[in-house]
Amino acid sequence: MGLLSPKNTTRTTAHLLPTVTALAVFSVTAIFLYKLLKRYPGMVPDVDMMFDCMDKPRINTTEHRSMPLPLFRYCTTEDHSDIPFPDWSFWGWPETNLRPWDEEFRDIKRGSQRISWSRKDWAARIGYGKSKLSNQCDYKYKIYAEGYAWSVSLKYILSCGSLALIITPDYEDFFSRGLIPLKNYWPVSSNNICPSIKYAVDWGNGHSSEAKAIGKEGQKLMETLSTDSVYDYMFHLIAEYSKLQDFKPVPPSSAKQLCSDSLLCIADYEQRQYLQQSTAFPSQAPPCTLLPADRNVIKSWKQQKKKIIKDVEDMEKVKAQRRSK
Repeated sequence: MGLLSPKNTTRTTAHLLPTVTALAVFSVTAIFLYKLLKRYPGMVPDVDMMFDCMDKPRINTTEHRSMPLPLFRYCTTEDHSDIPFPDWSFWGWPETNLRPWDEEFRDIKRGSQRISWSRKDWAARIGYGKSKLSNQCDYKYKIYAEGYAWSVSLKYILSCGSLALIITPDYEDFFSRGLIPLKNYWPVSSNNICPSIKYAVDWGNGHSSEAKAIGKEGQKLMETLSTDSVYDYMFHLIAEYSKLQDFKPVPPSSAKQLCSDSLLCIADYEQRQYLQQSTAFPSQAPPCTLLPADRNVIKSWKQQKKKIIKDVEDMEKVKAQRRSK
C-alpha cells in the first residue's frame, strides 16, 4: 500500500505489508511512483493505494460486482476488476538486459529496417538466447504467447514491425486493450493454435502488402507508447482514482519514506546503472488532456474487436472445410 506525497516531491511514503520479498518487489513499484512525482512536482494528488506485485488478477468481477475493491497490478482480464498499471520493464530490466523502453524501442526499430520486407525470413525459429531484441526483427512473423499470466514481451514483438501473431490472450495490460485485430496484429485462436498459425502465415505469404501494413501499424502504435505517454497514463490514472476517495490519506506510523538514495541503496550495481539511466526530471509540459469516458464508445469498440476475431475464425473454418473435401 503506497501513499504519494507530492507536497514533498523528493519522497514517496510506502506502507509495506508483510509478504514474501515484499520490500524488494514493492520497491520496484515505488521507483515508478517516485519518478512520477519527480516528473510532475506538486501535481500528483495524495492517494492511498493497494498494489499487488504478483502476476495474476484477484478481484473477480462477479464476486465484487456491488463494490469492486480497488487493487492495482500489472494486468487484468475481462472477468476481473484489477486496475492495470505499467510494469517495471518500461524503466529497464537488468536481469534480462532490457534497457529503458524509449532506448530499447529506437534500437528495435533500427533493427527492423536492416532488411526489406521481401527479404525477411518466414521460417520458424524458437528462442532467442542472449541475442539483442533488435537482432530478432529479420522475420516476417513473430508469435506472442502468454506465460503464467501476461508477458512484457508483447511490446517488443510489436515493435519489430513484423506481422504479430497474437494467440488470443486471457490477460491484458494497460495498453494491449488498444490493439485492433487485422490493424495492429493477426489474431490466433487459442483453441486451435497450430492450424490457426498456419492459416495466418499462408494468408500473409499470399497478401504480402497487407501483412506488411499490419506489422507497420503495430510498430506505429508502439512508437506512440513513449515513456512520456506512460507517465501521462500513470498521472491520469492516479488523479482519477483520487477523486473516488472520500477521506484524506494519512501515512500510517509503520510507513517507510523512500527517496532516490534509499532506492539506490537496495539495488545492486547493475540495477543502479539502470535506475540512473531512467532518471526522471520535471516535465516542461503538463500531462496530456484526458478525454471524458464514453461507455458507448468503449462497448462498441469491444464488440468490433470480437467481431473481427470471429470473422477470422470463420475464414479458418471455411479453408479447413475445403481441405477436407
